[in-house]
Amino acid sequence: MTVTAGMDLDAIRRAAERHGVAELALFGSVVTGDFGTDSDIDFLVDFLPGRPDPFEDFCALHDDLRAIVKRDVDLVVKRAIRNPYFRESALGQAETVYVADV
Repeated sequence: MTVTAGMDLDAIRRAAERHGVAELALFGSVVTGDFGTDSDIDFLVDFLPGRPDPFEDFCALHDDLRAIVKRDVDLVVKRAIRNPYFRESALGQAETVYVADV
C-alpha cells in the first residue's frame, strides 16, 4: 500500500532524470502502511555510472525530493547498504517510481 496520494510523481521522475538516477524506489513506512503525519519518506536510489559529480547529484536529488514531497526525506543509495538485514528489508519493500531509459 503506497501512500502516493498528494505526491507529484511526475515531478519526482523529472528530478530523478535530471540528477542521473538509474532507478528510484519508495520503501519504509510509505509502503508498509505505518505512514503517519510526521513520517519522513524513504527513497532507495541507484545512480547511472559515469556521472561527473555523483555527490552533487545525490545532494541535489535529496533537496529536490524534499521540496516536491514537502516532508523530510531519507535517500539511501542501494549499493551503499552494508547491513544485510536492512538491505533485505529495504529491497523487499521497494516500490519503483522511476527507471531510466538507457
